[in-house]
Amino acid sequence: MLSINAVSFSRGERDILKKINLFLGQGEKIGLVGVNGAGKSTLLKIVAGIEEPDLGSISFKGSMSYLSQEIHKEIVNNEISKVNPKIKITIGEYLIIEKGLEVDEWEINKLLGHMNMSDKNSNSVLSELSGGQKIKVELIRILLEKSDLLILDEPTNFLDIPSAQWLMQYLVSYPNAVLVVSHDLRVMNKGISKIWYLNEREQNVEVYKGNYDQFLKLMELKEEGLVKTLKAQERKAKRIYESAKVLAGRGSSKEKKKAARKFEQAEKVREEAKRTEEKLVKSKKMKIGIPTPPNSARLVLKVEKISKEYLKGTKVLKDVSFEIERKEKFAIIGKNGVGKTTLLKILAGKLKQTKGKYSWGLGTNVGYYSQEYEDLNYNKTVLENVYGLDWGDIDRRSFLGRFLITGEMVNQKVKTLSGGEKTRLALAKIFAGRYNVLLLDEPTTYLDPDSQRILLEALKEYKGTILLVSHEPEFVRQLGIDKVLLMPEERYSYFKEEYINLVGIV
Repeated sequence: MLSINAVSFSRGERDILKKINLFLGQGEKIGLVGVNGAGKSTLLKIVAGIEEPDLGSISFKGSMSYLSQEIHKEIVNNEISKVNPKIKITIGEYLIIEKGLEVDEWEINKLLGHMNMSDKNSNSVLSELSGGQKIKVELIRILLEKSDLLILDEPTNFLDIPSAQWLMQYLVSYPNAVLVVSHDLRVMNKGISKIWYLNEREQNVEVYKGNYDQFLKLMELKEEGLVKTLKAQERKAKRIYESAKVLAGRGSSKEKKKAARKFEQAEKVREEAKRTEEKLVKSKKMKIGIPTPPNSARLVLKVEKISKEYLKGTKVLKDVSFEIERKEKFAIIGKNGVGKTTLLKILAGKLKQTKGKYSWGLGTNVGYYSQEYEDLNYNKTVLENVYGLDWGDIDRRSFLGRFLITGEMVNQKVKTLSGGEKTRLALAKIFAGRYNVLLLDEPTTYLDPDSQRILLEALKEYKGTILLVSHEPEFVRQLGIDKVLLMPEERYSYFKEEYINLVGIV
């Protein structure tokens, strides 16, 4: 039903896709994998008709629904957020009237329950939903379209764990085709029948049958085979070369001609070995080292009875109070819509609280990482986005290089970067600032598993104070949290191991 024919795509001098040829049949469940920045989102956009390839074509029969990786950013600009709060349009009216879906309200209510929004129904007012809840409504819209092909770019990024688990089961039983990109390995191992691996070194796609775990085993076997081939080629080249040297040392012209041919043969085998070795080159990984920040006062932050109302009578935060001391790691734990991001934005000075107050200690210098990339200017280049930083003795280009932002990428406009590339740029920008307090709102969202691990190790070594929002239980566990704020109870406590079970679930 989908045919990708010799598709090539580049940005400036940077090749992203080269002569991609792929086929997707009816009902197939395909996982598209590759490192951050390899071009996965670009390929999905080309299939969905959002981007035009430089060369090649796409042919498709049937209906298609596409979930963008950056739905959180796009949602700010589309109908779901432009609805006038005074009109009080409901979720049901938005889906049935605005989007033209032929569904009953009970179907909407059922999916809201599956999305861990059982406190809402089709009559709930759209404008009163949090950003995360609006994303769930958009995902519900896409699922209710029941298209022949679902194209999902990181569908679990902004879902809590129960919603993500339900979505996995839904995709397993979905009767039509699915093409999905996800760093959530549970998604890639559940119901996926084929893996498309986008090799960023060759800008091409390799096809493997089976799920993600089976793909990793096949890659491991392939690598073992390449190592054996390489060693055999190196031994062969050495043997031919030694034989050629012996012949060359003899006097006759006939033997010297044989030697020349053997030297030429040895060189060809060496070239083959070089090509084999290139296939074994590992993908580049981030090398994060957060510069040591200056010390702050012992009491870093004091929050006293903060509340926040977006609409009169609808409180997102009611009575939040807590304290954080120097070098502590503090986590805010709770489901979508309880005010985690709102609280971070207040503390970062991006929002004004309705009541209460907070105060930063002496010598604090606060850096804020927003899951919506609020500090990145999409219409400027990478370098233009970091010009204003006080880099001190840090070399700007080499520091960006540690985050795999290299070469022509620095001259790209931020809006052309993938989600993973934007995340790495935002992290580079905040870490270069030598902040002694980091407010981090879902910093792992677009990172592949290796990059998540590298970020975790860097944050564990960081000498400042961390205030974290994350839906990844293992990331929270391994970071070594000292204190927590449980939402929506707004309960402040020292960390207990049992709280890990609440990350992304509450």
